[in-house]
Amino acid sequence: MAMGPGLYQILFLGSDDERRGRLRSLLVERIGDLGLEPTAIRFIDDGIASERDPGSPQLAVFFGSSENAIDSPLVASLIEDSIVIVPLVSAVDQVHLEIPPQLRHINALEVGRDGTGIERLVNLALEIFRLLRRERKLFISYRRVDVRPFAERLYDALDARGFDVFLDLRSVPPAVDFQDELWHRMSDSDVVVLIDTPGFRESRWTTEELAKANATNIQILHLLWPGQEEDGTSSFSHFMRLGRSDFMGFMAGHGRWVRNNTLARICDEAERLRARAIAARYRYLTDNFCDAARDLGMSPVVQPERWISLDGFNNGRNLAVVPAVGIPTSVRINEIFDAVANSTKKSSEVWIIYDNRGVLESWLSHLDWLDKHLPIRTVRMARAPDLLREVIA
Repeated sequence: MAMGPGLYQILFLGSDDERRGRLRSLLVERIGDLGLEPTAIRFIDDGIASERDPGSPQLAVFFGSSENAIDSPLVASLIEDSIVIVPLVSAVDQVHLEIPPQLRHINALEVGRDGTGIERLVNLALEIFRLLRRERKLFISYRRVDVRPFAERLYDALDARGFDVFLDLRSVPPAVDFQDELWHRMSDSDVVVLIDTPGFRESRWTTEELAKANATNIQILHLLWPGQEEDGTSSFSHFMRLGRSDFMGFMAGHGRWVRNNTLARICDEAERLRARAIAARYRYLTDNFCDAARDLGMSPVVQPERWISLDGFNNGRNLAVVPAVGIPTSVRINEIFDAVANSTKKSSEVWIIYDNRGVLESWLSHLDWLDKHLPIRTVRMARAPDLLREVIA
């Protein structure tokens, strides 16, 4: 996909330390995971900040240190221009020592010079650029009788990282269909964290969860309990093997005595999977929609902002089609509409396509109702070919 240089811009402010290099290399890698060229992102040091393009998305990262905790005209200018600035500190209690007064009203992110926290910063940058959705949804799949204490400790660790975590005993409200709610929440998750214990594969429900995740292109962080081997049927799994050393004294039992550094490794791996997971689901929607359009003689074009334009209808209509990973919400629909409306390429209609597999019927009915009241249409991927036929009829 061809695109001009510097579609997304990141300004580096503050300390010139090793964190800059780590952020640069990881962002280039994640941009590639999302199907974009390395030239799609431009890194601008503070010395040449005047060269930034005001018409392209911008994000500033202030690398805090005790030597640079002073106000500057450049930071004042960025604040005046409403540019998002992310202050970085070596520890959360160092804000007043490492961040200038201008930025102390902004929540700082802890990123150590050893790379601790860098994955969160990378994903935050992609979220700000709307390359990743802001919702950070994970689903923990496990067999209750085996590792409930481990699953709950993992839930707490992921929740502390800012993830919206689904864990059946904590997340399913009373008086609802339990299994339907599970499928619905899984379909809206970025990653499934699957705890594969010796009894896991014997459970009907947990094996169905694995099958549904595979069938809907959801990426799986597959945690192999000590002694468990990789499962060849898990086509979308990224295996992470747990050993005896991951538990204090290997009191495996229900995993209550898992080490904190092991939980941190799992959280880091979940962060790393998010971009690849969303990219895979985005490609599924984009490829299937474009194939359906080409089968009808249309010429879809994927725009640099990652939406699809369809022009040249006999009736003068043209479409902007936006793939949405997960279940569209009214807030997300509004964000998409504003983004497309502000694009230089104008469209008479806007569609949001999404994968409806596993989504509750009540939610599908809700989206159908919204279509009657909003200047934008949500389209189930399964219905897209038929709706395109109606457009060209």
